[in-house]
Amino acid sequence: MNESDDFFQKKSMSHVGMIAKFPLCVHDLESFITPENHLFVLSHLGIPNIDIAQWRLKISGLIEQNIEFSYENLLNLEYRELTVFHQCSGNPLQPKIPTRLITNVTWGGVSLGKIIHRLQVKHQAHYVWFVGLDHGVYEGVASDAYIKDIPIEKALDNDVLLAYKLNGKPLSAERGFPLRLVVPGYYGTNSVKWLSHIYVTDRRSPGIFTTTFYNDRVGEDTATLKPVWEVAPESVIVYPHQNEVLNLQPQTLWGWAWAFNGIQSVDISTDDGITWQAAEVEARLQYAWQRFTFQWTPSTPGQYKLMSRATDCNGAIQPIQEERNAVYAVVITVKSVNSK
Repeated sequence: MNESDDFFQKKSMSHVGMIAKFPLCVHDLESFITPENHLFVLSHLGIPNIDIAQWRLKISGLIEQNIEFSYENLLNLEYRELTVFHQCSGNPLQPKIPTRLITNVTWGGVSLGKIIHRLQVKHQAHYVWFVGLDHGVYEGVASDAYIKDIPIEKALDNDVLLAYKLNGKPLSAERGFPLRLVVPGYYGTNSVKWLSHIYVTDRRSPGIFTTTFYNDRVGEDTATLKPVWEVAPESVIVYPHQNEVLNLQPQTLWGWAWAFNGIQSVDISTDDGITWQAAEVEARLQYAWQRFTFQWTPSTPGQYKLMSRATDCNGAIQPIQEERNAVYAVVITVKSVNSK
């Protein structure tokens, strides 16, 4: 596809450059649904200034029929909501360092799969590109647009949304108004904001966010790369907080666990990973994170390192260290009931 054929729309920007806001830490994640004002914001190329009257979503490529939607057109399509955990994959320059930027929200919009099915995908199609209206420079590399891609099989999943609501309210500009992609179970980098064009094709996108950034090396092989798509199993202890002082009495530890495939079990260690015991894990609601609890009575006063380790429904286990989803540890102090 050629840039001159209207793939890249002309853009104006209200904010240029990377924008990052991280209002919560792990121990603030007490609500099942994260309030909008508590969500992290990450925009690599700034926030575009969009005239909704002129905005259109175009779908083209290896389909029998190209189509264009106005905002009103989308509002008239069948509406659905999904509760989905939403996680940043972290700094693409340091992909093995955990950032634990995680929230859980309800998205509202229309099913991408239902739309694409109606447009009759050609047999040569293997990927779908998603183009945002943001453009600029990231880490010294210029980009005409923020573009990501996903496999055609995933795009045809009815649970992949073109979302225009967040927690029941219209998207704000910093959340992607008027429209963003939501790929349940994929890292947030794939959920393109300010969507303008969807392109069905036979190859991966050549954009910097699929080639230069957001690829993981496979094992010790420095040449083989894997897209940062599916979220690996991860968990965090919300209570007790880091450095909290507890009484020597029964305690209920709890936190959240999540993964692309859902979580089948969470194990807790109260002795810095030497031994592990099973926690109770609540069933998954749609694509939401899952709450786990663990009843623990400290044996003696002193310092403890508490750890949680999740296993997803395919048997993948959260690693102890050196990965973006490495086990999270909480160091706490237990005092005797009579001490001050």
